[in-house]
Amino acid sequence: MEEQKYNELINQAMSAMRNGNFEKAIKDLTEAINLNPEGASAFSFRGMAYGHLGKFDQGSKDYSKAIELNPNDSTNFLQRGLCCFYINQYEQSINDFTEAIRLRPDYHLAYMGRGTVYRELNQNVNARNDLEKVISLNPNDVTLSDAKNLLSNLR
Repeated sequence: MEEQKYNELINQAMSAMRNGNFEKAIKDLTEAINLNPEGASAFSFRGMAYGHLGKFDQGSKDYSKAIELNPNDSTNFLQRGLCCFYINQYEQSINDFTEAIRLRPDYHLAYMGRGTVYRELNQNVNARNDLEKVISLNPNDVTLSDAKNLLSNLR
């Protein structure tokens, strides 16, 4: 019964997020977490909702818990890396993007994130390497134009 309620709350939260109601999503996900504190997906989705509200510190904490519960999910490392970038925790951000890449070597979004952090830190060689990797991994992806723009600014 609790598993069914947990899943219903996750579905309600996802619907709320699709509708831009991130506060309701957080409420539903918090209730889901209270029902099942070992459910990594609820922490991950709540981290996402916090991120949409610009609450990156809280989002980072939820992604940390999701990583603790499911350390092989590259997406949680990517998302925590983004949160850390937005709160100027650049070293942690780079570490998270690097771990996402270790778990999924073709994860072009992780290369894009790490390259962006390197660019912010004026580590232009590292930034260029990562942004070129984005292009080589998936030349038809929408992030390609972003990577090319960032690369052109590094030259």
